[in-house]
Amino acid sequence: MKKRMIAAAVLTAIAVQSVPLTGSAETVGVYEAEDAVMTGNMKAIEESGLSGGKAAGNFAEDTDSLKFTVEIPADGTYNIVINSKGYGGGKTNNIVIDGAFAGTFDSTADTYSDSLMRSVLLTAGTHEIAITKSWGWIAVDCIKIETAKAIPHSAYEVDDTLTDPNANADARVLFSYLCDRYGEQVLSGQFADRGLDSDEFRAIKDVTGKTPAILGLDMMDFTPSRVALGARSDAVERAIEFHNAGGIVTFCWHWNSPTAYLKEGTEENGSPRWWGGFYTRNTDFDISKVMDGSDPEGKARIDEDIAGIAQQLLRLQEAGVPVLWRPLHEASGGWFWWGAKGAEPYKALYKYLYDQLTNVYGCHNLIWVWNGQSADWYPGDAYVDIIGEDIYVDKHSYTAHAAKFSEILDYSGGKKIIALTENGTIFDIDNVIATGAKWACFTTWNGGFITANGQFSDEHTEAEVLKKDYQSEYVITLDELPDWESLKNGNLRGDVNNDGSFNIADAVLLQKWLLAVPDTELSDWKAADLCEDGVLNVFDLCAMRQELTNG
Repeated sequence: MKKRMIAAAVLTAIAVQSVPLTGSAETVGVYEAEDAVMTGNMKAIEESGLSGGKAAGNFAEDTDSLKFTVEIPADGTYNIVINSKGYGGGKTNNIVIDGAFAGTFDSTADTYSDSLMRSVLLTAGTHEIAITKSWGWIAVDCIKIETAKAIPHSAYEVDDTLTDPNANADARVLFSYLCDRYGEQVLSGQFADRGLDSDEFRAIKDVTGKTPAILGLDMMDFTPSRVALGARSDAVERAIEFHNAGGIVTFCWHWNSPTAYLKEGTEENGSPRWWGGFYTRNTDFDISKVMDGSDPEGKARIDEDIAGIAQQLLRLQEAGVPVLWRPLHEASGGWFWWGAKGAEPYKALYKYLYDQLTNVYGCHNLIWVWNGQSADWYPGDAYVDIIGEDIYVDKHSYTAHAAKFSEILDYSGGKKIIALTENGTIFDIDNVIATGAKWACFTTWNGGFITANGQFSDEHTEAEVLKKDYQSEYVITLDELPDWESLKNGNLRGDVNNDGSFNIADAVLLQKWLLAVPDTELSDWKAADLCEDGVLNVFDLCAMRQELTNG
């Protein structure tokens, strides 16, 4: 598939002229832990075989940290390599850059090894890189700064064949469009229970003049155990409404544990357990016993739930709505029951759900978005169309999450679209371009991440950043989506570059072709024949401009 890629030099918050974007990594600095600023009860530790003869640890208290002052030679993207070991087991701790949380790294049990944070965007000059306690109980030998390899263009050349061989035309057309836009533009998205009529959508429109291209909704209150306790939802109706307005719909599923397995009493905040019945803390449901056959009652209950959700997905299929379907999300965190028993039972459940919805119930309008959040939890390419990641960072931290994007590329060898399926603060599109971490979309969570008291709130994302993102030529909004029916029929009028949309780029291309500019080709000349006379000339160009002017 021929694709146009976002040019890293076109729209950059940081120029990247001095650091090569391709080629092998080059070390630009090594910093010993014993020379870093130690806070709390940190101490230097003498051990043989270390780069400077000493390490620093132990990160036993929340106030413990190491602060390195590093020198960056030129604006660009860099890797941070942390050499450390965990005491008594593997450990995970935090990296903070210039006071802002940047991500986490892992330390191997009782053996010094390197952990890599990739593609961090840094300006030339002095920066503070701090290691702070999450789990704690590690020793750090040193950190190394090296230039980062560029994310190759080939990472965005993905196959537009869905994993479901019987996927319907609606799903195929949407997925083909997503594949074509991937690496070129980023789709805007917003979770909002009330869809177009929500505070979230109104707030975004008020600030930016634009409407998100993707609406995020939840199948939670269609779960039979919740329905039996009085839950109701109009999410399917909201999805159909948004689809009819030309938008794209994504659904997650906060899947409630079967009622019989809920713990007694109330949650810590006094709410009934079933309100948060998807949380591990509220249920004794053991998915490992269900999947190995030792809990047939539990198996019967999840089969009832799957049947109930399939009914709603089939309603959407009947209405012609393709769905970016994201079940069993954030599994590796363990806070949801489907991830509480480890990777293997989770993967078995994911595959079972895929088989039931696809092959038993015939839900062929689904594009399967896997969101397990760890490579060890990946169920395999045969069950995944898109890899999703949920990332929440500090308020007003507009990082492109390039380190995580680069990590996810390894999950499937770069063969799958990668999407930011949930976020709090929205990244700055300039940083996405500068780092080359071209997420397929962002999808901001609802409520306080975008509004307060029914109005826009800049608590997480400032208005100027939101406006810049939504008005960027590299961000797709609702008004810029293609006519899906025309795409399905293969005859979108005016779309001479065959990118699924009729816009000014098509008029520019036709004009260049008429002027015989070298190497100019029309992907679909029939789409340019607006006069419908079998001839392409200046009259077609005038008609095209007139249609674009008239909207």
